[in-house]
Amino acid sequence: MKRKSLYKIWLFTIAFFITGNLFAQDTLRVLSYNILEGMKTDTTKGKTVFVNWIKKQNPDILALQECNKFTEESLNQLARSFGHPYSIIVKLKGYPVGLTSKYPILNAEKINETMTHGFIVANVLKYNILVAHLNPHNYEKRREEIGIILHKIKDSNQKKNWILMGDLNSLSPLDRINYADGVYLNRLIENEKKHANHHNLEDGKYLDFEVQQKILDSGLIDAMKSLPTGNDFKSTRIDYIYLSKNLRSSLEHCKFIYDDFTKKHSDHRPILMKLRK
Repeated sequence: MKRKSLYKIWLFTIAFFITGNLFAQDTLRVLSYNILEGMKTDTTKGKTVFVNWIKKQNPDILALQECNKFTEESLNQLARSFGHPYSIIVKLKGYPVGLTSKYPILNAEKINETMTHGFIVANVLKYNILVAHLNPHNYEKRREEIGIILHKIKDSNQKKNWILMGDLNSLSPLDRINYADGVYLNRLIENEKKHANHHNLEDGKYLDFEVQQKILDSGLIDAMKSLPTGNDFKSTRIDYIYLSKNLRSSLEHCKFIYDDFTKKHSDHRPILMKLRK
């Protein structure tokens, strides 16, 4: 009798681990992160602190902004160190965006013309990935850039499975209540007095929500706002992950990561999203 009980426990344990692994394999983990000028705060050789943190998050797809001083070769070497054999960078100068993946990156396009930091469009598995970083200092330029991006999506033969993500340097109308106290508006007013090249306020007076409104009007959905935890962020939100509507039912998780590493190593917080494949 005791042997039968132990045998049942053994079978249950094996089944549990097999089932757990199957479920884990059915979830796509997507991470988007502005790493502050090439993760300059990690001065270790090979950026091992950053690498170990990425390993802990275990993303299948990683979208990076501010890949400063990286080359195709050095980004590929870094990506391989955390288990991503595939990578691409949009350009070699300035503040380029990058994309790394556990799975092949196919049909990649690098768009730099008329863009401040460029953007990448590529296919990973069944997904159409777009990684962007919009102009940080001029709201009119941001409006122009998001128009180019949305036109790219609209003109694509692919109408489903889009993931648009990155540092979009703009405010969402879905967060409007967070700015009602005027604190952030006054901060931008003072900032524009100090920096002649900063024009982040519409007509120099108003917070600009048009960039994000254009994305919402295009039919893409704000992944973070599509979940009950959508208001659970602790600072002004300018980093986003957007999805085409057909992926809404697959969305399991989308939140900023707050931990000791992210508190120290960038002025942005990364976003982790989980999708059922």
